[in-house]
Amino acid sequence: MEGGKYHIMMFPWLAFGHMIPFLELSKRLAAKGIFVSYVSTPRNLQRLPPIALNLEGKVKLVEIPMPQVDGLPENCEATVDIQLEQIPYLKKAYDRLAEPFERLLQTVRPDLILIDFAPYWILEIAAKFGIRTAFFSVYTAATLAYLGPPAELKSGKRRPTPEHFTRPPDWIPFPSLIAHRPDYAPRMMRNTHFPDASGMSSGQRAAKILEECSFVVVRSSEAVEGEYIGLIQELYKRPVLPIGVLAPVPEENKNNTAINSSWSHTHQWLEGQKPKSVLFVGFGSEYKMPVEQIHELAYSLELSRLPFLWILRKPQGSCSSWLGTAIRNPCSSCNWRMSLPLWLGYDY
Repeated sequence: MEGGKYHIMMFPWLAFGHMIPFLELSKRLAAKGIFVSYVSTPRNLQRLPPIALNLEGKVKLVEIPMPQVDGLPENCEATVDIQLEQIPYLKKAYDRLAEPFERLLQTVRPDLILIDFAPYWILEIAAKFGIRTAFFSVYTAATLAYLGPPAELKSGKRRPTPEHFTRPPDWIPFPSLIAHRPDYAPRMMRNTHFPDASGMSSGQRAAKILEECSFVVVRSSEAVEGEYIGLIQELYKRPVLPIGVLAPVPEENKNNTAINSSWSHTHQWLEGQKPKSVLFVGFGSEYKMPVEQIHELAYSLELSRLPFLWILRKPQGSCSSWLGTAIRNPCSSCNWRMSLPLWLGYDY
């Protein structure tokens, strides 16, 4: 234990949709008196939201160097830096973090390591040092239930065709609408069950972790997903701990003056709108929408004549003219990482 405190180490997958929830959980744990080591690569740690002053010293950011692999451009350390087809090479580089991670554990000994779906190799390393591991899922319990038990994640035998992914799986014993669209089902099947350039499929990675971890932490609640939480506990044969959605909370920090200023401006605009009148538009933090599609959507929003709040990352290196003058207004975009509206977003 660090200074007599219980010590938890966090090791998320290299995507901000994963790193941010891991950081939010780190802050919640630190506020309860638990010491947290948050481990990632240098550029990712630099791009995380600032930690509140009252938690400094309780959450420690720990760097491990990002390995270079063929197929992965230099200085690309997260999914947001690359194209979809390059993600297998990011996983390959991620797997090469095993050696520096083991060296880290020779000097830093946490009581528990919370890991994402990808670093299956941590299980063996942690066992060498007698450290327990737990799987922290940033996905909902319904999503985990849809993906299935470890045996199915490894083999895919119960869903041998893309069509099987377009309907609820047979291991969900209650009425459910969880399924994929036909156009996405082939990609889902391929990503889950077919090994990529890293040598492992996502399903194989998750299955190994689920079979060997001590328990599962899920970003959900009994009130919202009680049936699914009970189901994945049966499927995994592991305790499942729901911890809520981990929505970011406002924090007093010396570094967030600009964010607060932007939010104040947008909040004032929202307060002036009629109830249930504002259209919220967003496609997730990882979706890279082509500029042509952005223009089409912007034109459609303009034609709708509805007030809207659009969460959109500005194309890297572009100026404010890329969207066009008609659609630019104080609430057109958001800094997704903090869930606070900022006009031009944030260049990752």
